[in-house]
Amino acid sequence: MADSTASYELPPLPPYALHLRPPLIAPIPDKYLTLILPVVAYWGLSMIFHWIDTRDWFPQHRLHTPAEVLKRNHVSRWEVLRDVMIQQVIQTAFGIGLAWFEPIEYYGKEEHDVAVWAQRIRLAQRALPMVLTAVGVNASALASRLAGSYPTIAGALAGGQYPWLQKVITVQGQTTIVPAFASWELLVAQALYWALIPALQFTVAILVVDTWQYFWHRAMHMNKWLYSKFSAIFEKL
Repeated sequence: MADSTASYELPPLPPYALHLRPPLIAPIPDKYLTLILPVVAYWGLSMIFHWIDTRDWFPQHRLHTPAEVLKRNHVSRWEVLRDVMIQQVIQTAFGIGLAWFEPIEYYGKEEHDVAVWAQRIRLAQRALPMVLTAVGVNASALASRLAGSYPTIAGALAGGQYPWLQKVITVQGQTTIVPAFASWELLVAQALYWALIPALQFTVAILVVDTWQYFWHRAMHMNKWLYSKFSAIFEKL
């Protein structure tokens, strides 16, 4: 028979076991594979465009005619090849330096991390009655009216109170009844963990990289020395 307990104000976090994540392509560690793939992709796509250029395919889709390219670009293919390789050696060496300090990657904690976000969502609901009161809405009365037809909404309006949501767990050999998450809390937590947070991180990373590239490119066009030494090469990349 399960023993009820009041020691859990929030649904408890599930246990987890960490496992070493195998590399995508053995035996290359993923942190080094991320340095290799951009170089492979660059040269693969470059060879495709070089093939199209040398055979004059799809001339109607060119941004500049061959005559304009020859007139504006005074950099040889060898100079472009040399400088691209130098750039890639530098960026790969820098990436290896950063990868050296990266911790070993494990998996198995994902469900636990989703539950952490679900707990945060449950805690955030505690502010909902105060917010509603501040705008003139009686949260307690509204929750009482909705309790019969929409219990989940009523629980959220009451500050995240879901007394009917429970589950049974075993802690140190003792069976215990503990609070459980609402299905919508887990869905929102999963969306945050698997989609929204990674999308935000990716967006910030793109903004940082694109901002740096924009101002670096702008500086090359505004500074005569940079333009004459580097910009023509980069524009042919």
